[in-house]
Amino acid sequence: MPTLVLDVARDRELHEAETSAERFDRMAFAERAVARVKPADMRVAVVEGRARVAIESGRVWGKPGGARWAMLVVPPGASRRAIAAAVATLAGPAPEPYVLDTLFVSGAGLDA
Repeated sequence: MPTLVLDVARDRELHEAETSAERFDRMAFAERAVARVKPADMRVAVVEGRARVAIESGRVWGKPGGARWAMLVVPPGASRRAIAAAVATLAGPAPEPYVLDTLFVSGAGLDA
């Protein structure tokens, strides 16, 4: 059976600097995308940034079970693809191939 190898780091670098002139609520899009991915045992903060889409994450010390935190930075000119690619990384080290497609293709539904 063929194996699909995802280069998530390379894909993330390609998309994190991607910008768009499209008018949409980027923060709401990011929040809905995070809610759709539902990272297990992770609290995610979505904040506005200036340079590029970025994810910072770490372990919540003092909490049992490997609880984690993440901060998704979304600049005003971020593209839907950049936001979706960043959120897809919250699904795990190698998200399923359909995660990015689901977040990006359903973008119109995320703005509703």
